Amino acid sequence: MLHFAEQHPEHYKNLSELDEAIPVLRAPIGKLVLHTLGFSEELAQIPNHAEDWYYDSGDTLMLTDIVILAKLHSYIGIQQDKELPYINSIPAYTKLNNGKLTPDFSLHILHKAQQRIDAAMQILS
Repeated sequence: MLHFAEQHPEHYKNLSELDEAIPVLRAPIGKLVLHTLGFSEELAQIPNHAEDWYYDSGDTLMLTDIVILAKLHSYIGIQQDKELPYINSIPAYTKLNNGKLTPDFSLHILHKAQQRIDAAMQILS
C-alpha cells in the first residue's frame, strides 16, 4: 500500500496517515487478497486472527494457531515485545506438542542445531 501511495502522490499526500491506517487495514485486506486468490475460507480467515493472541481455534492445532505463534515469536526482541503476552499463556501454545514445549526443551533443540551447524562447517572447511 505504501509503495502504491508513493507512486501516486497526487492521491496520497500524507503517507504518515496511511502508515497509521495499515494496522487497521491489514486483516481485511489480507482476507480480501486470500479470498480473491481462491484460498479456502479457513485460510482467508487467518489475517483476522494473526495477532489475536488469545484466539482459540478449538482443540486441534490449526494453521491459524501456527501463524499466531509465528507472529508472536517474530515480535520477540523488538521494542513492541513489552506489550506481548507470555507465549505459554496463549491457547495456540497449549496445542503445540501438547503443551510440552518448555524453555529447557527449546534450549535442547538449539544446542542440537548448533552441533549440526558446527559439524557442517567442519565438513565445508
